[in-house]
Amino acid sequence: MCGLVGVWHRDGRCVDPAVVERMRAVQAHRGPDDRGLRLFSLRRGASVGFRSGELPRGDPSWEGAVGFNRLSIQDLSELGHQPMASDDGGVFLAFNGEIYNAPELRRGLEARGVAFRSRSDTEVILRLYQERGLEETLDQLTGMFAICIVDLRRRELLLARDPLGVKPLYWTECGNTLLFSSEVKSFLLHPDFKAELDPARVDECLMFRFCADGGPPLAGVHELRPGHLQRWTAASSTQRAYWSIPDGSVTQDLSLEEATDRFSEALEGSVLGCLLSDVKVGCQLSGGIDSSVITVLARKHFEANLETFSVVFQEERFSEDRWISRAAAVAGADSHRFTLRSDYVIDHLATATWHLDQPINVPNSVGIFYLAERSRPIVTVLLSGEGADEMAGGYNRFHHAATRSRLRPWLPLLERLPGLGRRYRKRYGDPGERDPVEWYLRFHAFLQPEQLHALRPGAEVAGMLERRRQIFSEGKGDYLKNCLRYDLRTWLVDLLIRQDKMTMAHSVENRVPFLDHRLVSFVRSLPASYLVHPTWGGRRARAQSTKRILKRVAERYFEPDFLYRPKRGFGLPFGTYYRHPRFVQLMEEKLLPGMRSRDCLRADRVEQWWRRESRDPRGWDLPIWTAIAFEIWAQEFVDGGWRRRAS
Repeated sequence: MCGLVGVWHRDGRCVDPAVVERMRAVQAHRGPDDRGLRLFSLRRGASVGFRSGELPRGDPSWEGAVGFNRLSIQDLSELGHQPMASDDGGVFLAFNGEIYNAPELRRGLEARGVAFRSRSDTEVILRLYQERGLEETLDQLTGMFAICIVDLRRRELLLARDPLGVKPLYWTECGNTLLFSSEVKSFLLHPDFKAELDPARVDECLMFRFCADGGPPLAGVHELRPGHLQRWTAASSTQRAYWSIPDGSVTQDLSLEEATDRFSEALEGSVLGCLLSDVKVGCQLSGGIDSSVITVLARKHFEANLETFSVVFQEERFSEDRWISRAAAVAGADSHRFTLRSDYVIDHLATATWHLDQPINVPNSVGIFYLAERSRPIVTVLLSGEGADEMAGGYNRFHHAATRSRLRPWLPLLERLPGLGRRYRKRYGDPGERDPVEWYLRFHAFLQPEQLHALRPGAEVAGMLERRRQIFSEGKGDYLKNCLRYDLRTWLVDLLIRQDKMTMAHSVENRVPFLDHRLVSFVRSLPASYLVHPTWGGRRARAQSTKRILKRVAERYFEPDFLYRPKRGFGLPFGTYYRHPRFVQLMEEKLLPGMRSRDCLRADRVEQWWRRESRDPRGWDLPIWTAIAFEIWAQEFVDGGWRRRAS
């Protein structure tokens, strides 16, 4: 796990190594163990590398540079130094991530006579590329990665990202200058880049918590899509998919029992691969089913004591302490628990935002930030259960999507029932609403259109819904399968960004065994009913109908009361925060004045909601948080707060 950054002047202008070094240094938290810099010229087909602390000056012959921060995980020696060049110097690469099948790939290369200098997975990628080219190399990799390859022979620069988007990679073009990086904040250090808001992306970020095509609401900043590679030459730029989430049109003929056995075997194989490391590995244990299953499977293949790490709360209704104890006991693992307090959240909002590169619209990101901070003195790698809900159908919205078509004919009758009818109508939509896609997109939204318009009266909702409808229409399976694919394509990618940035802020690598792309492909080939079964009833009925195949695996380790309790997210006690004296001070002295001067959000409306919520909570906590998160981010990234942190 590392961080990369690059600059290339496509017009041949000389690159300034000092600028690239500052861009690299601002994300040094991604790799505190080593750093490197390599200057290159595609025009001349040449490059030169520099070790830590070296900074070349006065040479005008290089139009590009790649910088690197290394967090040593596999092969801790200097032989794993990056950027890593081929023996003849014709190719070099910078690689952020882990390749879990690197030992297998290495053996195959050695059998064909390829000699290695190191034990690193970086060199495996380099040798594969030399032998097979980029697309065949990507087809063989199992893991998480963001890769930059500079091929001096072919005069091209290549970027690639792993199939599900576990590792981040951003790029932007400022005239003839290409910038790319593991973190957006590096762009702020380049004189050609100007941080300006993109109004349409601001609207989308507020309504849905994130932009569907990734990245922050800054003009011109792009997130390389998962499963994609991009190729630049002096004259052109092209992007294509080398892997995509199966569209759901093909379904295997397997019984539920056969599917469960194959799922269990594949998941255990993925967990085993994720344990590959030369440093200490632990598990991120929330007490939910997903992380609990990962912990149990990891313990089966863990030779030493397995340690787990959890965040708990003083407020009992938010804490999963009871279930964490159960899971740790079943796994036979040592449990470390850290209490997240109000003071910490308030004190670290701006710092966590700085690391995230985008507004903390999902506030539990601060909890992950805290977990990584407390875990880092003990472990360097954490396995987590992220991705299971999106892949296997764990969210309540999937249950509602599966149930909606069966329930809609009964809505006119149910509406006559006091209380219940209104609740069903709100959840499943007006009987006159015929479009199930728009219903799902709106159900997925963080803010309702009227709430968004209260914050930004000119916000344009139709356009963002249409962009997301196009993503939804990529699915070719049944309705539920398309809903699941949409979440994998959008919500999951943003979730993974949050995990990566919050853990890497403290130089902790997060691994996600559920997101082996082969496992995802297998699950996508199963009947939707193996994942989510439509049911009528309350919260317990939903718990029994969602994530069916994973819960059947979990039944081999956990009791029914553990598995079939109502789903509960990693929530935060907003009311406590909003009334905290330091939060009141932050709002009155910094955030509300910032909103008024920026005139991007209606500060008067935010203040009205906040004061009302502080006195008498009525469900406006999330719109308030959205406005707060955006303002904190804007002060850091647009107003120049970053200069203080980068100095």
